[in-house]
Amino acid sequence: MLQLTKENFEKAVDFIHRQAREVDKRLFAYHFEEGTAVSVLNALAHYQNDDGGFGNAIEPDFRLKASSPMATSVGLQYCTAVDAKTDHPIVQDAIRYLLETYDQEHHYWPATYENVNDEPHAFWWHVDRLEPPDEARWPNPSVELVGYFNRYAKLTPPDFLSQITERAKANLQSAALAKGGVEQKYNWLCWQRAAPFLPEEMGTAVTAVIQNAFAALAPIQPDTFGEISLLEFAPSPDSFLVQTAPASVEAALDATISQQAEDGGWHPGWHWGQYEEVWPIAKQEWAGKITTETLHKLRDFGRIAG
Repeated sequence: MLQLTKENFEKAVDFIHRQAREVDKRLFAYHFEEGTAVSVLNALAHYQNDDGGFGNAIEPDFRLKASSPMATSVGLQYCTAVDAKTDHPIVQDAIRYLLETYDQEHHYWPATYENVNDEPHAFWWHVDRLEPPDEARWPNPSVELVGYFNRYAKLTPPDFLSQITERAKANLQSAALAKGGVEQKYNWLCWQRAAPFLPEEMGTAVTAVIQNAFAALAPIQPDTFGEISLLEFAPSPDSFLVQTAPASVEAALDATISQQAEDGGWHPGWHWGQYEEVWPIAKQEWAGKITTETLHKLRDFGRIAG
C-alpha cells in the first residue's frame, strides 16, 4: 500500500500555492490549514453573475462568461463542499437563477446554450442545436441540480421540488442509467453527487442502481473510466465502492499516488483538441483543482504519510 511521502505532499502543496485558482487555494486551506468557508465563498463569488448563475470559466473546459446551468452546478459543488447555508446570498442567487432557467415544457436544465460556442471551449461542449435530452442524457446536469434543490429545500417552492424530484425518480427507474455501460459514467457522477441530498429511500435506490451497473463492469480497474479516476466514485472511505470493490479502490489509490507529476501536481487526462492557445490556461486550472481534490481524498483514506 503506497503512501504519499511528506516530501511529495509538500511538493503538491507548493504546486497548489503557485498554480491553483484562488477558489481552489482557499478550498485547500479549508481542508488542511484551518481556512474558513467564508474565504472559499468570497473567492467563489467572482464566478457568479448578476443573474445568479455561474459562468466565467468556473468549469475550466468552457470559457463562457455568461451563466449556464452546468457552470452553476459547479458553483454549488463548492458551496456544498463547505456546507454553505441556505441564507447565504451566493446560494440564494444560484437557486433563483436555476428556478428561472428550468425548461418547464421538457422538464430539464440545458447544460449550456448556443453562446458557449462564442468563446473557447472543449469540443465536447459545442452546441449545434439546443434540444431536450433523452433519458440516457438527462441526468447531466439536471439530476445533480435536483440534488441541490433538495439540499436547499427552504428556497424551493414545494410543488416545484416535488415535480423535479419525481422527474429524477423516473430517470432512475428507466433502463438507460443501469444499462448504458461506461458511457454512463458522467451520469453516475451526477447521481452520486445528488444522492446525499435526496429523500433517503431514493438515495438508497441510487446506490443500488450504480452498484448493479458497476457489477456488470467487473473487474473494475483504476483506468476503467478512462479520463475519470475511479476515486471520483469513491470520494471518501464510506463510499459504496469501498464496500463492494475494496481491492479496486486500493489499487486506484496506489495508481493515483504514482501519477503525481514532477511539478508536484496531478494533471487532467484529457485534451480539448482545439483552441491550442487557451487550452494551457484551462489545463493549469484543472491541475490546481484536481490536485486539491486528490490531496483531500488521500488524506481521508489515510494515504498521506505522517
